[in-house]
Amino acid sequence: MSGQPGGIDPGLMRHLDSGARMGPTVTSYPDSLLPTMRKLAFGALLLAAAWAHAAEVDGKTKANVACAACHGPMGMAMQPSVPNLAGQSAIYLIDQLKNFRSGKRQHEVMSVIAKPLTDAEIDSVSNWYSSLQVRVEAP
Repeated sequence: MSGQPGGIDPGLMRHLDSGARMGPTVTSYPDSLLPTMRKLAFGALLLAAAWAHAAEVDGKTKANVACAACHGPMGMAMQPSVPNLAGQSAIYLIDQLKNFRSGKRQHEVMSVIAKPLTDAEIDSVSNWYSSLQVRVEAP
């Protein structure tokens, strides 16, 4: 194609010539950029994985400080009247913590604990508890 940089994918050219790929614009990248693009994509994936792990670690740390006394260090309740949190749906936990924080749901302990939590803390604690696996065995 006239005016395009060298190194355009020959397969792309065949698709364009045959009419198999149509559109107002077509973006192609010189072969020399492909290794750099792959490295950038790989770096972005590593960063996303590290962020997800950091959020999980932060959730565990926050849970150990704010929740473990009643709900146990691994989300298994220490008292019969306290629910287990391990394996619960993150969506459910997020909703309930936000309800305690806003006052929509009342509990003498949970309302106080949830009040200062940020949305990010609620998300990370909920995602951490949700990531814990619970096994159920028939008697």
